[in-house]
Amino acid sequence: MGIEDKTEIETLMDIVINQIPSYVNMVNSENWDVHLADCILGMVYHSFVAKSTDYLKNKLTDTGQESTAESTFEMMNLVSDVFNDKLAVIKQAIVSSLNS
Repeated sequence: MGIEDKTEIETLMDIVINQIPSYVNMVNSENWDVHLADCILGMVYHSFVAKSTDYLKNKLTDTGQESTAESTFEMMNLVSDVFNDKLAVIKQAIVSSLNS
């Protein structure tokens, strides 16, 4: 995984963060008995992991690289690193959306 992959994964993270108001509207409209911030954080995480792993798997396929345990761990480490680096931004976006 290279710099361009990290940049692409960070872009996917930004896209998911921009979807937070939609998640808030969806959860609020359902009248669920859940802690909204935790629920939305889970939705963000799930969406981000799905989008980023699809991107990385497709990249391996496009470049003709074989998927191995090592490449899978490398992908998941990259995804985890980007998510953890943006966690404060995600939490702030959730709080802002819930207070709007």
